[in-house]
This record gives sequence, C-alpha cells and structure tokens, in this order.
Amino acid sequence: MEPSEAETELSDEHDEYKKLATNTFFSFLINYGSHFFTFIYSFLLARLITDDIWEFLIIATSFISILVLITALLPPGLNFALNYYIPRYLALNQKSMIKSLIKNAILTKLIFVIPVYILSIIAFSYLTDIFAITLSDKISLLYILSPLIIINSFNLVLTAINRGFSKFNFLFFLLIVRNVIHILPLLFYFLFDYSIEVEVIAMIVMFSSLVPFIINFLSVILGYLKIKSEGNKTEAFKESFSKTFKYGSYTGFTDIIMKFWKEIQLQGISAFEPQGVVTGYNIALNYRSLSLYSAASFRFPLMTSFSGLSTKERFDQVSKIYKITYRVNLFLLLIISGVLFFSVDFVLDFVFLEDRLIYSTILRLVLIATIFRMFGQFLQTLLNAQNKVKLPLILQIIYMLFIIPLFFIGLIFFGDIRVEVAIILGLIIGNIITLVIQILATRRFGNIKLNIKRLVFQYLTFFIPLGITLMLEKVIFKELSFNIIQYLGLSLFKNFDFLSIGAFVLLFISMNLILKTVTTNDIQQFESFFVNKEKTVNKIILKILNILKKITRD
Repeated sequence: MEPSEAETELSDEHDEYKKLATNTFFSFLINYGSHFFTFIYSFLLARLITDDIWEFLIIATSFISILVLITALLPPGLNFALNYYIPRYLALNQKSMIKSLIKNAILTKLIFVIPVYILSIIAFSYLTDIFAITLSDKISLLYILSPLIIINSFNLVLTAINRGFSKFNFLFFLLIVRNVIHILPLLFYFLFDYSIEVEVIAMIVMFSSLVPFIINFLSVILGYLKIKSEGNKTEAFKESFSKTFKYGSYTGFTDIIMKFWKEIQLQGISAFEPQGVVTGYNIALNYRSLSLYSAASFRFPLMTSFSGLSTKERFDQVSKIYKITYRVNLFLLLIISGVLFFSVDFVLDFVFLEDRLIYSTILRLVLIATIFRMFGQFLQTLLNAQNKVKLPLILQIIYMLFIIPLFFIGLIFFGDIRVEVAIILGLIIGNIITLVIQILATRRFGNIKLNIKRLVFQYLTFFIPLGITLMLEKVIFKELSFNIIQYLGLSLFKNFDFLSIGAFVLLFISMNLILKTVTTNDIQQFESFFVNKEKTVNKIILKILNILKKITRD
C-alpha cells in the first residue's frame, strides 16, 4: 500500500529535523572545537614569542586573509551558491545537475585563484616598502603564508560542497587533522624549551592547512565520481557560471563586507595604536566567538534545511524552525556571554599570561557588542534560502554606513581610550541599531512576525543579572574568590572568579523564570527536531535540552 501524501510529508519533515539536528551538532563541534584548539595554540604562542613578534604574524595573516577575500569575489559567493543549489538539486533528485555544478565550480575557482596568487607574489616583491611599514623586516612571512591564498580560497568551495551534502561530520574530522598538525610541533618546542622563529611558526600554519586541504580535495573528487547521474540534463559551464554568479554575487558581497570589516578593524588599530594592542584586540575578537558560535553553528545547517523546505514550499515549517531556534539560541548566547564576561581575567592570565590582563576591558566590551549580533545571522540565512539575496547585501551596506564611521570616530578622537570608545560607538551602539533594523526586516521581507516584548525581556535577563553581579563582584566576590583559591593552594587559578560566575548564572536563571522568556514548551518544541532519539548525536543534545527544561517553566 502506497503511503498517503500526509504520511509522506510527515516522513520528509522528520528526515529534515533529523538532518538539521545532526548537522547542527557537528557544526557546534566544529566551531567550539576550533576555538578550543585556538586557545591551545594561543597558550603556546604566548609562551614562545613576544607580543611584538606575535603582532607581525597577525598582520601578515591579515594581509593574506584580505587576498583570500578578494579571491572570494572572483566569482563572488560561489560557496554560498553551492550551499543553496546542492540541497535544492538533492530535493529534486537532479544528480546530473549536481555533477555539473561541482565540476564547473572547481573549474571557475581555478581560473580566478591562480592569477590572483601570481599577482600577489609580484606585489610582495615590488611593494616591499609599503608592507614594511607594519611588518618591518618580517616580509618573508608573506611569502611563507602565500600558499594559503590558494588553499583557503579552494577550501571555501570544497567546504561548501560538503555542507551541501550535509557532511558536517567529515568537516569536523578535517578540523582535527588540521589542529594536530598545527599544535604538536609548537608543543614540542614548548615542552623542550627550544626557541622558535616566527618564520617557523608561519610554516607550521601553512602545512597545517595544506594537509587537510589535500584530503578534502580528494574526498570531493571521489564523491563526485561516485554520483550516479540519471538522465541527460546537465548544465554548460557558461550557464552554471551565470546561475551561481546571479545568486552568489549578492550573498558573497554580503559575507565579504563582514570579513573585510574585521580586517579593517585590525589594520585601523595597528595604524593608530602602539605595537601590542592589535594582539589584544585580536584576542578579543577570537574570545567573543565562544559566545557567538552558539548561534553561528546553526547558520549552514539552517541554510541547508531552509533551502530544501522552501523548494517544497513548506513555509510554515520554516517559520516554526526559525522562531524556536533563534529564541533558544539567544538564551544560550546570553548565558554563555555572561559566564565568559566574568571569566575574562582568568582566560587572559591562564592562556595568554598575566601581562595581557591590560586587555580585559577590551574583551568585555567586545563581548557585550556580540550579544546584539546573533539575529543578523538568522535573518540572512532565511532570506538567502528564499532566494532574496539582494536584501542582505543592501542591509549590510546600510549597517556599514554608520558602524564604520562610529568606530573610527572613537579611534581617531579619543586619545588613550580610543579603542574602548571605538568599540562602544561602532560595535555596541552600531549593533543595537542594526538589531532594530533586522527585527523590522524579518517581518517585512521574511514574513515572520516576532514577539518583540519577549525579545526585550530576554535581553533584560542578561543585563539585570550582569549589573547586580558586577556590583557584588566589586564589593565582595572578587576578593573572596581570590582568598578562597589562595587558601586552597590553587594559585594558578587566582583570577578565576567562580563566585561571580555562579551568581550570574543563578540570577540569569531566576530572571528567566520570572519573565518566562524561554519556556519548557519552547525547549520541547526544539526537542521535537531530534526525532531519532536512539542516535548517539541526538542523545547528547537531548540530555542538554533536559537540563534546560529543568531551569525553565511554562
């Protein structure tokens, strides 16, 4: 007996939830695993080289990153087009179209990347005086890191292909391989107390990217050969290029504006501040990712799911997933950000050494700015999946029109506190304005009506506990935590203010119970995405959700 249309739709819905759950889990592992390894890497670098030398490596890497961003514009957004079209072709069972898309994407990237790499090497050779302004006598770092222009540019395409096929577990494996190669040599130098040149570190960075790139490339080629296409419908190179360019150009420019913005911040601070401050700001940008990743981990899994669901015109399901995931993610983002806020001194001391405690204010301000950034990722993913790719680009340009001037007003006119004021004006105030715009755009263009009152209350559950805990920290917690740790003989953890962290968590949970911003029903709806409860991945997530249900109520 053939299944009814309703049964088929329910089965497809469960399959979509299962895929979203698994992809999101591995996306969490990739993001937080990456940051875990970054902390180990930073821990070792902090003990192997000085801030000034570290800054040379950061600036050289920033130059290479800018060149990679340029290659991402050639053609723009190719990786986003792959994330959009592969799930659509899979939903429509058009395997021949998938093969054409993959082949043409790799060929397209090859055509553009090689000339950029050659021109970059020529620029390093003939514009030495310009690069020497910030790199001094360490121009050789640009040559050592230059293969990353090809590696990282191609990886954007290869990773997008794997995401399109929901191979997030394989991407996690590549992360492990990369970081084993990245960290083990530095650990050897650290354990045996050998000195290391920054050029050697740059070579380690390059090879740690090269090996997983080769594995990734071979995997995509083998996967391509295994696809058994049915029928003769394929796309010519010109047609495929035109389609991906039409979709990806807007999405790619949107993403690149954000990535350029990060590099502009680093380069701007290096121009106005003495050596060393760039290192502190770079630490802050990496540290804030620990909270932002809770939401960022949903970005590509949601893109894959929304794209497939939109193809099947299941917009009610899209709306349901959107509302629940953003609400639960904001809850996680806020509690994680609070814990990180009161852990700043400990992390700086333990990972980066006590001398870098001077950057604690910068880290805390950047964390505050981050809690207003999450919503933009959800809106962009929703609009991209609905093929409304022009809107995120227009919105991103609007954001930059006031964020960049605000940031540089603080950086240019406020003397000794210029970095702190730049963060307050450009990142905190700027992100609050963008949040208001994004809420309006969600209703106007995404056709999803949000509960504004509940959203405001969610932010209050963060700021009220934060303010109370800061007062308690200043009056009693900081000194009491220090005295208890010293009494226990754990001087290595002297900056671990566990009392403030515990107080914030308790106050946050209490405020959530009072205001009912995230309820047990919300968690149960989110839990319904994980329909295959026997799978190990889903078991882990469900245990976490059960804990969340215990600290919420209807």
